[in-house]
Amino acid sequence: MLSRILALALLAAPLTIDRAQAVCWFGCPDPTEAHARQIFENLLKTRFDKPGKVLSFKQTMTERLEMHATGEKGYELFFNATVEFPEGANLECKPDDAGKSPEGCSPSKFFVTAPRSSDPKGKQYIAPGSTIAFDEEYRFYAAGDGWKGPDGKVYTK
Repeated sequence: MLSRILALALLAAPLTIDRAQAVCWFGCPDPTEAHARQIFENLLKTRFDKPGKVLSFKQTMTERLEMHATGEKGYELFFNATVEFPEGANLECKPDDAGKSPEGCSPSKFFVTAPRSSDPKGKQYIAPGSTIAFDEEYRFYAAGDGWKGPDGKVYTK
C-alpha cells in the first residue's frame, strides 16, 4: 500500500510545480565551461567596440543555488580569462594627459563582461595591443530544459 502511495506522489509531483522546475526536479544538465565561454564571447562584443582575441579561458569553480524565497534554481560558474585587444577598445575613452577620463567613460581598470551593480559605470578604455585579465562568475537560472545565461540566451546540453 505504501509503495502505491509513493508511486502516485511521484507521478503527481511534476503536476504541482511549473515546467522549468519540473524538468530540473529530475536533473537539468549543468551549464558547462563551453557555455560560459560562448557567453563571454557574446558579452565581449557588447562591452567593447573592437574585437578581442580570447587567449585563455578556464573554469575555476561551480556552485548550485536555490533561491529560498522563490524556489528558483540557479547555478554559478566562476572563470578566469585572458583577452588580447590588438586594436584596443573604446578608444574615445582614452584619458587626457592629466589622467581624467572623458564624460561617460570609466577610469576603472577592473574589467568585467556581465553587468553587476558594483561594476564600473561607463565604457572602459583599452590601449591598442593590451592584454586584459578577467576574473568573473556567471549566474544561470533554470529555464525549461536548460539554463538562462547572463546574455539572455538559454543553454542546453
